[in-house]
Amino acid sequence: MRVELNGITVRFGPVTAVDDVSLGIEPGEIHALVGENGAGKSTLMNLLFGLVRPAAGTVVLDGVERRWSSPQDAIASGLGMVHQHFMLQDTMTVLENIVLCAEPVGRFGFVDFAAARRRLDAIAAEHGIAVDLTREVGRLSVSQRQTVEILKVLYREAELVILDEPTAVLTPQEKDRLFDTLRNFRAAGKSIVIITHKLDEVMEIADRVSVMRAGRLVRSSLLDETSRQEIARGIVGGELPEARTRKAQAAGDVVLSVRDATIARRGRPVGPVSFDLRAGEIVGIAGVSGNGQSELVRGLTGLDPLLSGGISLCGQSVETLDVAARRAHGMSYIPEDRQRMGLALGASVSENANAGRDDRSAFTTGPFLRHGAMMRFARAIIEDYRIRVAGPSAAASTMSGGNKQKLVVGRELTRNTAVVVAENPTWGVDIGAIDFIHGELMRMRDSGHAILLISTELDEVIALSDRILVMYDGAISGEVSGGEANREDVGALMMSRGKAA
Repeated sequence: MRVELNGITVRFGPVTAVDDVSLGIEPGEIHALVGENGAGKSTLMNLLFGLVRPAAGTVVLDGVERRWSSPQDAIASGLGMVHQHFMLQDTMTVLENIVLCAEPVGRFGFVDFAAARRRLDAIAAEHGIAVDLTREVGRLSVSQRQTVEILKVLYREAELVILDEPTAVLTPQEKDRLFDTLRNFRAAGKSIVIITHKLDEVMEIADRVSVMRAGRLVRSSLLDETSRQEIARGIVGGELPEARTRKAQAAGDVVLSVRDATIARRGRPVGPVSFDLRAGEIVGIAGVSGNGQSELVRGLTGLDPLLSGGISLCGQSVETLDVAARRAHGMSYIPEDRQRMGLALGASVSENANAGRDDRSAFTTGPFLRHGAMMRFARAIIEDYRIRVAGPSAAASTMSGGNKQKLVVGRELTRNTAVVVAENPTWGVDIGAIDFIHGELMRMRDSGHAILLISTELDEVIALSDRILVMYDGAISGEVSGGEANREDVGALMMSRGKAA
């Protein structure tokens, strides 16, 4: 399928999200679409998929102009989209999710699940995909959920597949499996569009790359005709920032102490885990996804209770305290899931920016909120973190994924607590914003705050951490000094129970 987008313009009220963009997508190619947060990438693909309507421009498929009244029209025409935040029902099985709204009907009007299973088995075998169709989606890992979304697209016979930030929370091994699947799609003649911020992955898999900035298409070329540096300059509109370096400094007193903590999970519990976090240091936690990092974070922040063990925060035992009490004692938390945990999407940017601050005298007068002060604070975060949004009064749901992430990071870091637990803090943000967030984490570390960094990006952990703790099978398999860390040593610990690098 050949797709032509001609003169596309999309407006949301006074904001022009996509400005006169023309773009071609060829059959049998992997087309990377890159740009800063809010550059218009997802909006352009949402238009192609029928989720938004253009103020101007046309969509042409195989030489025929098309207009969608809904995504169902796009799906019926051979388009499929895997969104950055998955559209699945946790309480339904994999099979039920895949056939939802496209159920094969057998005799007497009942859904023919056996026919659907046979067809999905054939699709999975053709493309080298493995998933248990009988499992509830709520019990699947992130990468398995993504597989379900891809199978949904294939089940509906898509000839063009759009993937929005498909590797944002995947491990390197999971990413490699996904890329093998996409290469199979390409070999079968399908068109693939990947919206991504990861230039290394663009260079690895793309045939063509297009760069958007501030709603406009600034360049589009075959990958062989450009370079990583040219793509990066197109994204940021200039030269890249220099790599950040940690300045040597002695760590201070212990501000977070974890002793023999065990946390429940399906199967064997996580732990016992013990470590100390000191003022003025960044401690990174690395590991292949599913080795207990998420459960440890939930136990530390109070989202889940400990089965045993203790946690001391700024000298106070907090293992029996709830989330709010731990925050009051000096802990901030940047959650991995900004959609469900980080933000109230129906609330305004101002309300989200001030969440957790409503009891401070600067934002209240007696029992009443000082909305003017809240708006000024929200504007400061928008400006400092370069968040692209219509303003503090706009709903959080109107922002792109990366801008939502910047709002969460800005809110948590400006609390200036003794301890910051940062879980995948740069998930889905552009290269300029990654550099800025890294700089803020470094600034806090240099000024005496303690940062616990949990990230699936191994390069991020190595670049920022003074010490790296590696988790394997629910326990800490070893510790590496940040100054001596490399991918080989840390990777070895990620795959074993060894105790030293």
